[in-house]
Amino acid sequence: MKVILTVTLCTMLCSQPLIAGQSNKESVSNLVQNPQLVQFFKRQVAGSSSLGNALKGLLDRYPQRTTEFVSIALTAYPDQYKEIISASVSAQPMFVDEIIMVATDYQVSSPGDLVEIAINAEPSYAGAATSAACKYNPDYFNEIVRRAVTAEPDSADQIAQKLVTAYPSKTMEILITTIKEVPYVGKYVLDALLATVSHDDEKSEDMIIISIEQLAQYPDAIGRLVELAQQRDIAAEIIEESAIKGGLSQEAIAAVINEHYQNELN
Repeated sequence: MKVILTVTLCTMLCSQPLIAGQSNKESVSNLVQNPQLVQFFKRQVAGSSSLGNALKGLLDRYPQRTTEFVSIALTAYPDQYKEIISASVSAQPMFVDEIIMVATDYQVSSPGDLVEIAINAEPSYAGAATSAACKYNPDYFNEIVRRAVTAEPDSADQIAQKLVTAYPSKTMEILITTIKEVPYVGKYVLDALLATVSHDDEKSEDMIIISIEQLAQYPDAIGRLVELAQQRDIAAEIIEESAIKGGLSQEAIAAVINEHYQNELN
């Protein structure tokens, strides 16, 4: 019976291909208004051990229908959006963009919640999930970045790098938000972002200076940052001013500067 229901459900979906000039979003909206599809899906879930397992089974067999199945699942079980998003991303992480698009359209939760659920389901797609969430919720950009790097701090550099590639005008915003949230990986985030602006000396210097301010009180980071500043011929006075602004004492930053700027200061 379970196999028959699955085939029938997919047959109904596949019999309604996209119409020329019609967006995928519009097509999905039309599909989920069909009560027969929702009822078929509910029967599929009833025959499985859980909603998540039923959805994973369908997505494993019909990955190209991910958007439709996620839409039907959210229509049938809106209160169980966490399980639906998690199961969908886990089963088909390459479709994380579409999954977040549908979840955003259904307004099941905040953009920050959506990206966190998706990242926890498949951490290796953290960058793609964050980029998708930012694309569909631009007004919540900083909140999404904050929640994303908090959920997967080990991938903070990759998340930030992917976002800077997609949103170059927000480079400084991404850098500051990221290193404020996960300062202990701040130096790695900066290294990753400097690689994306290697052609822009002015922006690179600005990124180093602002990072020194934000990470001034983190000993593991400040040494590396001052070293970078020296390599790029940033004046020691500018470094000192930025570090003090970030809360480091004049004596402490002077010691770090002396270590890396010895030739210039002698």
